[in-house]
Amino acid sequence: MLDCFFMLEKTLPQETVRYLNQVFGPEGLRLASCDKSAQLPYFLQDTYDVLLGELMGLPITLACVKGHHPMAVHQVSQHANRLRELLHVPVIIALPEVAPGERKQLIAHGVAFVVPDRQLFAPQMGMILTERFGAGPRQVQELASPATQALLIWFLNHHPVTVTWHPFEEAAALGYAGMTATRAIRELLQFKLFELEVRGRAKHLKLNGTRRDLWEKAKPHLRTPVLKTMWTYDRRIIEVTGAPWAGESALARMTMVNEPQQQVLAMTAEAGQRARQAGIFFEPREIADGIAMQVWRYEPGMKVKEKTVDPLSLWLSLRDNRDDRIQMALDEIEEKFLW
Repeated sequence: MLDCFFMLEKTLPQETVRYLNQVFGPEGLRLASCDKSAQLPYFLQDTYDVLLGELMGLPITLACVKGHHPMAVHQVSQHANRLRELLHVPVIIALPEVAPGERKQLIAHGVAFVVPDRQLFAPQMGMILTERFGAGPRQVQELASPATQALLIWFLNHHPVTVTWHPFEEAAALGYAGMTATRAIRELLQFKLFELEVRGRAKHLKLNGTRRDLWEKAKPHLRTPVLKTMWTYDRRIIEVTGAPWAGESALARMTMVNEPQQQVLAMTAEAGQRARQAGIFFEPREIADGIAMQVWRYEPGMKVKEKTVDPLSLWLSLRDNRDDRIQMALDEIEEKFLW
């Protein structure tokens, strides 16, 4: 059990609302008039002040810790998951303060959280506000949506020649509707990764600079494609899902890194559902001699003829790994990529 506790304040809901409105503007956060908190289990009502509303047009639940309940990070993670299941919207946990070690554990557990005047971490919504001491005002670093990231990675993998790009065909190949492609174009222009070129009714994207420049400019807006990892003993998983190698298993096939003790594969959530329907059972925690199945935010089979995930998505999935040999291998991937 993690021995970490959060100090609590009575004014946390007001401070959280003030802070978010300060960051996103007076209309950034809109609270709903209806109150569903009374429908929640008593242990959640006793632990959190729950506020429902919209943040930048996206539905959210703000769960502000209250009282004097000592809580470990894994408890906060369980509570966030339960609230999300009950209210069917993303959940942001509001904390009055958080120590560096606690912050690292919250991020590792994938818990969206906000500390007024200090930090906002909500990658599921494309929002990360980092602490910047002595470096001027804090800035929100916007993250690309999974569909936008998938289309950008597809472009870099399948367009070796610098040309204008019409993303709609690629969007269809990846299973995205035209409306999704339109939103992706808007994001790519917003991040200033491309310039817009209109030909009649068709919108094309024109690369501004080299493909390597595009990759470097895009990195701050890209996240790991891995949503979560599950484990299974059932080796039918490879046949049922057609999952490509991922993680260190893929890295071992692209570089001189040794094969990991545990095989790592990648699949979509839909592929995981098919596996369950085929009778394959998953464990939520690591198991010895099992297969690690990464659930990706987008289709991991970018390179159709390859048995591994694409190298750029692999790079994104491992870039926060502190192992020196992993970092050297990632440098090798970038150097070998056909820019």
